[in-house]
Amino acid sequence: MKKLLLLIVISIAAISLAVTEITFWYALSGVSGESIKSIIDAFNASQSDIIVKTVYSGSYADTAQKITAALAANTLPNGGIIPAGPIFTGAQDNYVLLDYMLADPEFDMDDFYPAMWDYSKYQGKICAIPFNISTPIFYYNKDLMRASGLDPENPPQNWEELLTAAKAITKDTNGDGVPDIWGVDMADAPWIFKAFLLQNENNIIDVATMTPLFDNARGIETAQFWKRLIDEKAMPVGQHSLAEKMFLGGTLGFYLGSSNRIGRWLGTTSFEFGATFLPAGVVRAVPIGGAVAVLFPKNKKEDEATYRLIKWLTTPENVAKFAMETGYLPTRKSALELPETQQFMESAPMWRVAFEQLTFAFSYWHFNEMGTMDTMIAEALEKIERGVSSPADAMRELTRNLKAEIEANLE
Repeated sequence: MKKLLLLIVISIAAISLAVTEITFWYALSGVSGESIKSIIDAFNASQSDIIVKTVYSGSYADTAQKITAALAANTLPNGGIIPAGPIFTGAQDNYVLLDYMLADPEFDMDDFYPAMWDYSKYQGKICAIPFNISTPIFYYNKDLMRASGLDPENPPQNWEELLTAAKAITKDTNGDGVPDIWGVDMADAPWIFKAFLLQNENNIIDVATMTPLFDNARGIETAQFWKRLIDEKAMPVGQHSLAEKMFLGGTLGFYLGSSNRIGRWLGTTSFEFGATFLPAGVVRAVPIGGAVAVLFPKNKKEDEATYRLIKWLTTPENVAKFAMETGYLPTRKSALELPETQQFMESAPMWRVAFEQLTFAFSYWHFNEMGTMDTMIAEALEKIERGVSSPADAMRELTRNLKAEIEANLE
């Protein structure tokens, strides 16, 4: 009996030693968080030699702070779905994930969209795998459009049409001098402003010299259009944090935001809404956003386990599943060819908008001060909206401050 118990103990110990446990963070909540958790649960159930411990790391901003702290303390997880992933991998000379992909004959890198690989690079070299990728799209409340004498089947197609339609929707319903219904707004003002810059054929930064380009003539024109939205009563001053709540509450006509809201909003609103491309400036253009899958190297056994998980997450079937459940973009071409994806696209035409807009998608050069840049853009827009600075002065100050930040970090 003692020998039998000893054999059982030895067997259990051997099994325990054979199992590799890894920790994986994800910066996704709600429907998106549930979707990725279910895919990882399926991975855990599909094999017996790897156990993945998932940890919700909070919002994008919270996750960036936690990763920064973990880098300093050498307490990084094995991997994760991380915003600005190239800043935490490539910038640290971590290209381990690329090494695994290149050594894996089963991993078809050509099946991913080139613009999404651009979003997964640091200084031109891949250091992550695109996962929950989105572009900003244009949502419109059809009921408010009808009530304002606008055609709900013909949403604005360019900046001037956006301004005109938004002004028509803005209304003071109780006569107190303050609009109760507004035309247009967005939650992530820096992201949308970058979209406007690209639409006005003004890039974000000169890669050769690492010089910000906000104070170019077209950059200042973009800021001036932003001020027109305020001055002509199309957009409220400094209420971006309330924009999504206002749209869902039926007091905002147009919302510019992530394509992943399709997954969150379909079937939940008390009004009819539509979605289409962002209204164009000189050209159509949208910046890619979202997060990427990353691997933080530990040891060979854990690294291989983490790569296996990331490979599982990014199979065409799981890419399609995640996209259909959330509204994020399918990152692989073959995911769109699956029968279930084709059927879904027929039944949910709004979902096609974000994918079709990929034709105009743009991923600008990743650099260390990207997070600082977005904070600075938000501050500049706040000054413009409140009349503290003119559009030209705000863009010059933004360019000057960001350039000083970049140069300070190069010393």
